[in-house]
Amino acid sequence: MDLQKTIPANFFALAEQKANRPVLKYKQDGVYFSLSYKELAQEIRRVVSALNVLGVKRRDRVAILSNGRPEWVMADLAAMALGAISVPIHTTLSAKSINYILDHCRAKILFVSDESLLNKVLIGQAGLAKPEKIIVMEKVNRETIDSCSGLCLSWDEFIASGTNPADDLSLPAVKSDDIASIIYTSGTTGLPKGVALSHGNFLSNVAAINDMVPVKKGDVFLSFLPLSHVLERTAGYYTPLLFGATIAYGEGFKQLAQNLKEVRPTVMIAVPRVFEKFYDIIWDKVSSGSKIKKNIFHWALRQRQGSPGYKLGDLLVFKKIRAQLGGRLRLTVSGGASLDPKIAKFFQKLGILIVEGYGLTETAPVVAVNRAEAVKFGTVGYAVDGVEIKISGDKEILVKGPNVFRGYFNDQEATKEAFTDDGWFKTGDLGFIGRDNRLVIIGRKKEMMLTSGGKNIWPEALEQKINIDRFVAQSMAIAHRRKFVSALIVPDWQEVGIFLKEKGLPLGVPSKLANRPDILELFGQRLDKINQDLADYERIRKFVLLTDEFSQERDELTPTLKLRRQVIEGHYQKEIEGMYV
Repeated sequence: MDLQKTIPANFFALAEQKANRPVLKYKQDGVYFSLSYKELAQEIRRVVSALNVLGVKRRDRVAILSNGRPEWVMADLAAMALGAISVPIHTTLSAKSINYILDHCRAKILFVSDESLLNKVLIGQAGLAKPEKIIVMEKVNRETIDSCSGLCLSWDEFIASGTNPADDLSLPAVKSDDIASIIYTSGTTGLPKGVALSHGNFLSNVAAINDMVPVKKGDVFLSFLPLSHVLERTAGYYTPLLFGATIAYGEGFKQLAQNLKEVRPTVMIAVPRVFEKFYDIIWDKVSSGSKIKKNIFHWALRQRQGSPGYKLGDLLVFKKIRAQLGGRLRLTVSGGASLDPKIAKFFQKLGILIVEGYGLTETAPVVAVNRAEAVKFGTVGYAVDGVEIKISGDKEILVKGPNVFRGYFNDQEATKEAFTDDGWFKTGDLGFIGRDNRLVIIGRKKEMMLTSGGKNIWPEALEQKINIDRFVAQSMAIAHRRKFVSALIVPDWQEVGIFLKEKGLPLGVPSKLANRPDILELFGQRLDKINQDLADYERIRKFVLLTDEFSQERDELTPTLKLRRQVIEGHYQKEIEGMYV
């Protein structure tokens, strides 16, 4: 890989070497199909030609609003090959947020995957800067295309509009320090900001990631996180793409278990919530099994890895669990938030390695990561090659390196605020570097809660302890300027139902169960156990059970499932105040 070139230039060079190797797998009509490196390169050239006809030039913004699929890759690489700037947009954003981004970046072209997302775009466009063309990837009714008054093109029409021969396309001179993409931060507070990342930012990070966690020959990555998220973009797309691996697109979290069996990946990029869900599912199956099976499972977990007992336990138990996850996972990567070490150790015992790292959109994204052969749970590993980490006087993590962005698009004030006077990027995260030079994250600076008694509390650490409970789906700790810690808890109502059946207790709908004395007693007992391991000022004194999960549709979660605390507090202000009466 040549760090002095662009992302598309590196891909085209590799495509000549790996011509017939499968690069992308996608599901259509219930069956997975493959594209080779050579075929993908040809399709990208066709997209380049069609964008050329539409007048796309250097520094024009080309937005992509779509789930992960081959057309996403084609649009992204084709735009960058022309020197244009790719602007991915989260599909889960509201119509208002989507149109804000399109307007802010002044997108010339927009790719959308389907009719539902097209409708999101068309809602509320009045008074905003409109893209010159919208290209719809999936087949839609002709009436839908015609109703856009010339604004929309089907994918087939778009491709057919290209005039240059696919293999004889001359490309403009694009440099590695040119902007490749503007990624809008999901933002737990305020409006999203456009992070401008160059080809060099991405490529330096891809090289650094591969040094720490190398791509191996024959690797198959399962991609189900949104490509609009920088972790999946760099670690689950550019890294495998530029090191000769295969990427298979999943159909989303709900179909993840099925896609794992179909694709049988060797590598998967995920967020902690995925591992928490799998952890719960595995324990549910154990709990519902016979007494003999439970005893064998618990016995297997107690065996020392590498021992004869562990090998037997692996044959009887762990191998079967791995088969449910495809049977070939050699490692998984967890990012976007911190993962409870207890869960990571559990999966390691099952023979599935979870590698945790740390980064931000502004750092393209990886700042630090554990090496695959030397993972230490509870840390995010070592700084990647070329990246420097410094801890400020108030414990904020500061970063310098070739992966650090150049600034926020059209926002000089925010850009200036993001850096120290001597050029260090201020991450907003708090942490420390241990004696072994590994980075440990404490919490988010802005999210630190200060009780009325003057005690500092980091909510994420508390929520990790609550969320690992089998009866909990989500939680949010509250304590800022309050006398004590309280929590909003979203129960896993399915688990609660199983418990009630086991105990022979009456069932009910969540709205009734949330205030039923026996259910409140159950959660009180669970929190009492959690409180035993907490300092007195950290203990959760009161809680409220909620019937509905925090959701992206209500803007309570970011696209990477982080809590938007201010929004949630606003939605449940009455319940929160009731705990402090």
